[in-house]
Amino acid sequence: MARRKQTRRKSRQAVRRRKYVIRRIVVLMVFLAALAGLTLLLLHIFSGDIKPGSLPEGSPTPDVSPTFTPEPTPTPVPDLPAGLTIAPASPETPSGIGFSAELMYNRDETDTFARTEPMSFGKWDEYTAVRGVTTYGGNNYRNTFTYGTQTVPNRTLTRVWDKSIGTLDLGEDGVWTGVGWTGMPVLVQWDDEVRPFLGVYDEFKNKDGFTEVIYPAMDGNIHFLELSTGKATRDPIDLGVVMKGTATLDPRGYPLLYIGQGAMSTNEEGTRGAWFRVISLIDNEVIWSFGGRDPFSPREWQAYDSSAMVDAETDTLIAAGENGVLYSVKLNSVFDRMNGTVTVSPDPLAKYRYTANGYADSDDSRQWGIESSPAFWKNYAFFTDNGGYLQCVDMNTLKTMYAADITDDGDAGVVLEEDYKAGTLYLYTANAVNTQSGVENGFGKSWHRKINALTGETVWKKSWDASNGSRTTNGGTLSTPHVGRGSISDLVIYNSASVPVMVNGEAVNGGRIVAYYKSSGEVAWTYEQAADYWSSPVVIYDAAETAYLLQCDRGGMLRMHDPRTGEVLSEVDLGSRIDATPAVFNNMLVVGTRGSGGSGEGQKIIGVRIG
Repeated sequence: MARRKQTRRKSRQAVRRRKYVIRRIVVLMVFLAALAGLTLLLLHIFSGDIKPGSLPEGSPTPDVSPTFTPEPTPTPVPDLPAGLTIAPASPETPSGIGFSAELMYNRDETDTFARTEPMSFGKWDEYTAVRGVTTYGGNNYRNTFTYGTQTVPNRTLTRVWDKSIGTLDLGEDGVWTGVGWTGMPVLVQWDDEVRPFLGVYDEFKNKDGFTEVIYPAMDGNIHFLELSTGKATRDPIDLGVVMKGTATLDPRGYPLLYIGQGAMSTNEEGTRGAWFRVISLIDNEVIWSFGGRDPFSPREWQAYDSSAMVDAETDTLIAAGENGVLYSVKLNSVFDRMNGTVTVSPDPLAKYRYTANGYADSDDSRQWGIESSPAFWKNYAFFTDNGGYLQCVDMNTLKTMYAADITDDGDAGVVLEEDYKAGTLYLYTANAVNTQSGVENGFGKSWHRKINALTGETVWKKSWDASNGSRTTNGGTLSTPHVGRGSISDLVIYNSASVPVMVNGEAVNGGRIVAYYKSSGEVAWTYEQAADYWSSPVVIYDAAETAYLLQCDRGGMLRMHDPRTGEVLSEVDLGSRIDATPAVFNNMLVVGTRGSGGSGEGQKIIGVRIG
C-alpha cells in the first residue's frame, strides 16, 4: 500500500508539471502571434496599403484635435557674419530717380526719427514660438506657409470638411464673395494656459490640442473653425467690411489679432476710408484701430491688404498701407495670464511716405501703395509697392537705404534667403503688368528677379510676356515665390497669371509655374495650364526634407506637384476659384474659395487632408 500511495503522489506532481509546461507554451504562442500580427500591420502601413488615420468611404471626420507636433529640425547651418549690414551699391540712386521720403510722428511732420527702443528681428525660425502659421509667409522672412511635420506616404489630397460662407453687398462698390487675395488663414494650436480665457465655445476651452482656424473673409466676417473637424469654435466677428488680406496673430501667443480692411467703407461718423484693427480674442471685440482717410497719405484710395508684422522684443506693430504709408507703433500691450485680460495702449503712430518720378494718383501712372507684405531682417524692412519700386527702410530711423526699379506693380512682395556660402542675404521678387510703359497688343513684361538684399543689385532676372488684364485684374506674378530648402535647396519657384501658354495645341492666356536654379536663373522646369494662378506656391517637407509642391489655381483645383520636375502627383477639386493662399498645420491644409468659376460650388472654407 505504501508503495502504491507513493506512486500516486508522483503521478499528481507529474500532471501538475505537464499543466505548467502547457500553460507556458500557450502564453508563448499567444505572445508570438500578437508580435507577428503587429509586425504585419506595420509592414502594411509603411508599404502604403493602409493609410494611418484613413476612413472608409463616406465616413464622418472624427472629432479629434491635432496633437502637438514640433517643427521639424532643419539641417544646422552657420550664421551670417555678425557685422553684415545694408551697403547700397549706388547710394545716390534714390535721389537720381527723384525718390524721396517724408516722416510724421505724433501728427507732426519731422525730418528725423529715432525709435526709443531699437528693433532687430532674428532669423526666420526665431520669429515666434507659437505653434501654427501666424502671419502671411509664416515669419519675418515670409518663407513658409506651413507648420509641423508633413507625412506624405501616398501623395494624396482629400477633402474632409467645408464651411459655406457669405457675401457682402457694398452697393456701388460691388458684391464681395468668399475669400480673396492674399487670404491665407491663421492656424494656431493654443497653449493650455491661454485656451481657458479665449472667447470660444465651452467645449473647446478645455480641449487638449485644440487647434483653431482664424479666417477673415470678404463677406465682412472673421470666421473661427476647429482645424480637424471644421466645426465653428465661436461666433463669427462681424466687422461688416471687406477683408481680403491675411491677418496676423501676435507672435508672443497673446490673444491679439491684427487685421486690415481691404476696401473702403463709410463709418457711423460719415468718414469714408479704411481702418486697421486690433482685436481681442478673449472678448472677440475691436480694442484699437487707426486709419479712416489719412491726410498724410498721398493717395485717395485707402486699404490695408498687407499682412502686419509684430516685433515681440519691442512690442512694435508694423503695418503697410495701400495708401502709400508705412505705419509703426509701440503697442504697450499687456496680457494678464492670471486674470485673463489683454489690452493695448499704443504710443503715437510713426509714419513713412514716399514718392518718385512718375508717381500720381491716376490709373495710368505709377501708384503709391503697399499691398505686399514687407519682409524684415534685423532692423530693415524690404517691400515692393504698386508703383514698381523695391525699397529697403531702416525701421529704427525710417531712413530709405535704397530703392530699386522692378518695372511695375509689386504685389508679389519679397522673400528673404540667407546664403551662408556667399556670406550675404538675397531676396526674390516679381512684378505684375499694370501701368508699365511699352505695353504692346495688351501685353507687357513680368520680371522674376533675384536681388542682393544688402546692396539692391540684381543678381539675375527673367522676363515673361503677360497680359495687362483689366481694371480689376492683372497678368504677371501676384503671388509670393517659394525659396526651396531640403531636396529642392537649389530651386526657387514662381507662378503667373494671364500669360500666353499652349494648352492642347491652342494658345491661351493661362497660368504657368516655373522653377529656376537659384545660382544662375536658368529654368529648371515649367508647368502650363488654362487656369491661372494668384495663390502662392506652398511647399511642404517631410522628416527627410523631401519637398512636395501644393498649388491652388483660379479654376478651383488644388494639385500636388513634384517640385523637382513639375509632375502632377495628385489633385482635388475645391469647387470654385481660388485666389487665396493655403496654410498647412501638420497634415491638414485650409484654404478659402471665391464661389465663382470652377465646378460651380459656392464660396467656402475647405479642409484638406494630405496623405
